[in-house]
Amino acid sequence: MAEFIKNIEVKIKRYDPELGKELVSTYTVPVYRGMTVLDALLYIKDNVDGSLNFRYSCRMGICGSCGVLVNGKPMLACYTQILHLNVDSILIEPLPNMSTIKDLVVDVSHFFNKYRYIKPYLIRSTYPQHEILQKPEDHWRYWNYTLCIKCAVCYAACPASIDDKFLGPTALSTMYRFNIDTRDEGVKERVKVSEDNIWLCTSCHSCTLHCPKEINSSNSITELRSVIVEGGFVPKTVRDVLSNTFLTYNPWGMPSEKRAEWIRDLNVKLLNPNEQCENLYFVCCGPAYDVRCQEIARSTAYILNSIGLSYGILGVDEWCCGDHMLRLGEKGLFEFLAEHNIQAFRDHGVRNIITNSPHCFNVFKNENPYSSLTVNVKHYTQVFAEALRNGLIKPLREINAKVAYHDPCFLGKRNKIFEEPREILQSIPGVKLVEMNRNRENSFCCGGGGGRVWTEEAPYDKRPSVNRVKEALNLNVDIIATACPFCIIMLTDAVKALGLEDRITVMDVGELLKLSLP
Repeated sequence: MAEFIKNIEVKIKRYDPELGKELVSTYTVPVYRGMTVLDALLYIKDNVDGSLNFRYSCRMGICGSCGVLVNGKPMLACYTQILHLNVDSILIEPLPNMSTIKDLVVDVSHFFNKYRYIKPYLIRSTYPQHEILQKPEDHWRYWNYTLCIKCAVCYAACPASIDDKFLGPTALSTMYRFNIDTRDEGVKERVKVSEDNIWLCTSCHSCTLHCPKEINSSNSITELRSVIVEGGFVPKTVRDVLSNTFLTYNPWGMPSEKRAEWIRDLNVKLLNPNEQCENLYFVCCGPAYDVRCQEIARSTAYILNSIGLSYGILGVDEWCCGDHMLRLGEKGLFEFLAEHNIQAFRDHGVRNIITNSPHCFNVFKNENPYSSLTVNVKHYTQVFAEALRNGLIKPLREINAKVAYHDPCFLGKRNKIFEEPREILQSIPGVKLVEMNRNRENSFCCGGGGGRVWTEEAPYDKRPSVNRVKEALNLNVDIIATACPFCIIMLTDAVKALGLEDRITVMDVGELLKLSLP
């Protein structure tokens, strides 16, 4: 007999279609070692409340029918052991982005209709007498994608799926699966299906993080975009971003000579050609050119000076890191930018790089050819948090405000940097830090990744940034703090779109820290 561990409180968000109302039912459930969330639901239905409705079948992660939200995270109930959650209470809700039929049962027809739309089968011009033989390496290219169980967990986690137009991670990764199958001849046919909505993906990585089968849907969508770019099926908004970056080395299309104008009266060293510099502040295109984001760069430089760090910036020799170009599928342009920046790092003898943007940070650390460099890369929040611990700076001025921290996807989901920004905010006198309902690895994307910060055309009620600001509004916060220039742009635009300028301010963590320094 399984070992009894403890009792836990299970809250279930339910929907009664006859009354048209939502309610939350609370139950006490005895937890035994190895008990899953599905076991808890079965215990409630069998012993406490037989009216509870939920889906399940195989109980072993094959059928995909038992997907639910557990404490805000989409997952399979049969896969999730309660003790692994390390909590004394859990909230179970139906999966979002689909309408609820009753209790935890959602209407998955919309999800499956999108899946069928992309023709999830081999397309052949003629049916051969003998099947084409594949080499093992061809087979293993797409093998992982065949593991998808259509559980809709990735669809529920996806911020872009709040827009019905978006096909969703499952459909797009399945499309990629067939496109890389050497037997399939339907690339052009499928590209026409996806070319008008694949650009809604924000590359936030949520689909990959939450997939119970560990399928890298985020990467497959990037690869699928490459197919579309190579085929020339690119909308004008995307084409303009790529063209600007190729011609001026930044997606804003601004002259390189203006890249360092933000330093104005600041004591920032602009490096001369081949001048050696151990510590490089890589500013990023946003803080260099965007008027709002320039204040982020100025705050960062001010604090770096306060710490006493000797550093320099590249100025005209700093080109776009290329992360957004890579996510948009333009690999050639990404490599072109990367090769220039790598050479600049070598010419200046750079050993440490500090970035404002999580996108620069991520691409330098994790993407070839940057990742082959023997350079220490840090996000500015890591540098500032370390300086606070070592007593190099000390916030003294009070900022009396209720602050919610928004985790940038490329800092949190992709690189697991969660605590340093919070550590900085908690060090500021007067700041009352509160958590968004969706935070850390479960944070809801601002909608600016994957080039969408420039290509956004969705109606405001279908934009992830607006959804995120509404979440902060419900917390009654004064400030949304974040640590990414693209999050600043997207969330600020959402605040304006909702007419909340007098109620909520969007600020960078570094800006708040600067205001608190004597």
